[in-house]
Amino acid sequence: MKSGPIAGGIAGLVAGIAGIIFYMIGGMIGVLPQTPANVSGIVITIVDTIIFGIIFSMIYTKFHDNVPGKGAMKGLYFGLMIWLIKDIAAGTYVYNMGAPTISASLMFVGFFMWVTYGPVLATLYKK
Repeated sequence: MKSGPIAGGIAGLVAGIAGIIFYMIGGMIGVLPQTPANVSGIVITIVDTIIFGIIFSMIYTKFHDNVPGKGAMKGLYFGLMIWLIKDIAAGTYVYNMGAPTISASLMFVGFFMWVTYGPVLATLYKK
């Protein structure tokens, strides 16, 4: 597909679902607090990830040739870059502000969201 924003929206949907799943897994293994699944939180997470997926896809289309790798690996590298810049940076600030649970959520769940997002985006987007 030649449309970066459409590919990004679809990849964002997949990443949002992965994020919800890994948030629940994080609660089960004790990395995150166990919280009951609430529909509004799930919907907001997925919608936010779709929106950010579209935004990040526009960046990906501009820097496509500069991202190392080929195919899904190119996307994996891009997803890792998003995770490092977005979630590690934000998680560090949030942790220093006294919210270690939110920090852990950003770093743990964010990793699985963005390493899912990148390869899906790269697979769907064809320059």
